[in-house]
Amino acid sequence: MLIRKNVSLDEVHLQKLQSLLEKNGGNLSAAIREAIDLVSLCPESYGTQDVSSENPGKKESFPGAGEELLRNEECVMVNQQMIKWLIRNSAGKLIDEDIVHELINPYLINTVPELIEYLNTISKQLGWKIEVSTSCGENLQNGCTSMDFTGGDRDMREFLVEVACIFLSRWAGLDAEALHRRSNSITVYLRPFVRHDMLEATPGVRNLFGSRDILFREIERKPAFWMTLAELYTKFNYQRVNLDKSLFEALLAGKLPDITKYFEVKADRSLREIPLQELLPLFKYLVVASQLVNDVEICAEKGKECIKIRHDYSEESVVLKLIKLFSNLFEAGLHRFSVTYVSGLIIFDFSLPEISVEDVVKISPGLDFYE
Repeated sequence: MLIRKNVSLDEVHLQKLQSLLEKNGGNLSAAIREAIDLVSLCPESYGTQDVSSENPGKKESFPGAGEELLRNEECVMVNQQMIKWLIRNSAGKLIDEDIVHELINPYLINTVPELIEYLNTISKQLGWKIEVSTSCGENLQNGCTSMDFTGGDRDMREFLVEVACIFLSRWAGLDAEALHRRSNSITVYLRPFVRHDMLEATPGVRNLFGSRDILFREIERKPAFWMTLAELYTKFNYQRVNLDKSLFEALLAGKLPDITKYFEVKADRSLREIPLQELLPLFKYLVVASQLVNDVEICAEKGKECIKIRHDYSEESVVLKLIKLFSNLFEAGLHRFSVTYVSGLIIFDFSLPEISVEDVVKISPGLDFYE
């Protein structure tokens, strides 16, 4: 039912309605109706004098933003604990660029002030309460060295930082170099970076935000395989060995396999180009991951380099084959070492004069390496 009333308005009231008048094409009745709808959504906030009444000339565009986003189906209402759970449990997986572009339109953002203003605007609209600031210049690619994200929820702050860094890496030739987290803020430090492969994330973004990205994406690609593998490893308490097919084939054929290629692939260069201080951590990473041994303790201090390999093999012939396997690796890298072993422990010492594998055989007569 339509009810007509005479309403008296002063000029100051019309000024306050100016944004709604523009939105409704100058229709005063429609503007007043929308103002009433906004007040009815949150009546408690209108019981006292609002900030906008103290500054009539200030344009306040946020009271109805949430309602408009819901009405346009751009957003949905989600419980805060639920969204925090979702963000925490997807940490380490990089946000897809199309999701980033849903939040930040790259064709509308061309300067740093525009980016900062936009991030602050959506933070207010979505109720994140995060303030973004920077000391960068006008141009996105010129002199942008850091950005500060202050306030709001910790998980939402981490999410917004990642979104901003992925956007900058894609459109501004910048990569995230480091993060400084405080109790109520995050500072991200940026550096220029030329991105040749637009399908791959920049190194800094991947290191800082994508620590589990490969894991997530491989599970999504072959869920049945990884579910079965996880179940088997769990049931057997991780007492399984993970071997490459070619290595397994060599063992079945009675040969000692060459494992140097695995180190060269991981390091992306030949074995002789890998310094010992870098080779030892890489050795631990690959050997422990394969479950060939239980643990590897390393000392990479200059002049005191050594590794202690712990295992639970009871057959001495197996232990000697392991020594030969690892010795071949270090000899291929032209590293000098000596080898000693006792029950459950193999020690490679790189600080002593070289003792070859043949010398180890002489020290232990009657125990031949597997050829």
